[in-house]
Amino acid sequence: MRRLPASIAVAALAASSAWMAAAAPGPALLRGPIDVSARRAAIGRAMPAPPRRPLLPPLRDLLGVSYYTDAHHSLADPVLKKKNEAAFAPLRAFVAEVIDLAGGWMESRPADPAYAARALEALAGWAHAGALLGTVNQQGEYEREWTLGSLALAYLTVRDAPGLDLTARAAVEAWLVKIAEAVRPGYARPGQMSSANNHAYWAGLAVGATGAATQNQTLYAWGLAEGRIGIAQIRADGFLPLELDRRSRALHYHLFALAPLVMLAELGRANGVDLYEEGGGAIRRLADRVIEGWRDPASFAAAAGAAQELKLPPRGADLAWAEPYFARFHDRRLAPLLAGARPLRDDRLGGNMTLAFAVPDLK
Repeated sequence: MRRLPASIAVAALAASSAWMAAAAPGPALLRGPIDVSARRAAIGRAMPAPPRRPLLPPLRDLLGVSYYTDAHHSLADPVLKKKNEAAFAPLRAFVAEVIDLAGGWMESRPADPAYAARALEALAGWAHAGALLGTVNQQGEYEREWTLGSLALAYLTVRDAPGLDLTARAAVEAWLVKIAEAVRPGYARPGQMSSANNHAYWAGLAVGATGAATQNQTLYAWGLAEGRIGIAQIRADGFLPLELDRRSRALHYHLFALAPLVMLAELGRANGVDLYEEGGGAIRRLADRVIEGWRDPASFAAAAGAAQELKLPPRGADLAWAEPYFARFHDRRLAPLLAGARPLRDDRLGGNMTLAFAVPDLK
């Protein structure tokens, strides 16, 4: 198990404790990061009736395959990675189906509640089976937190649709909370590397979105606190020290850390908390460092001590976070990248980010 440097462990613990104490949210209704009605008005279109498919079999156990083979977690064994992908293919298929249905509800104009009802039906089926709550190994824990974030964000998209079955809603919300409570203990060990690196921010997004989806203020506050662990570590030059440790994958993992921080900031903004401004604009420093790294990876090569491995220009999940970020800040450096890569999807962030956030005019 990789351990944190003592200075970072102390700083991470201090950031988490201080922010939790200082920023407990009030009793106001918690909202999701996407304004569904506004997006429908902006991009809605006539949609066919949602497809009726058999419910995918629920998965209780999540037993993944660890595939990094070096101390810096930068070298992946392709055979092991393929085995891990196969192990979670059914889970990801379920996530994609729920996200597609939630997206259909947001995109349909006139609004078609059948999309929301089908998404709820699929979630309720897995909730009643206690999915994701069985035996879970370390790789499975990571997959579970990403899945929780995906499903909580999808549920937030459909939660307020008219006519949803209240019993099914209650079952889904109770299930999401159980998963969130299963995720949290893995991040209660401040000396562990994953308690302060990108895994903590992804867990924060998952649990924070669950808190918003279920009106659980404690989970919401915990999620933001995990994001603030990352914010506290972003240096004046925009680098994250723990992600620099990934050597040849440092740029990739800075990007992977930035994505949940951006979505957590959007969740916070929807609820009156501006994470973008915290730490002297730390998330924006990180974004600036990543964007400049795309233009010239030399700064990352120098800081990490290794040539960088990343496909450029960025596409798909590598760029999906930039849709909400561009909508918020209109960073012109992102405009040509977005224009050449849309639609952009990252199921870990809730699905089609172009559908959820895109600004049509990229000027």
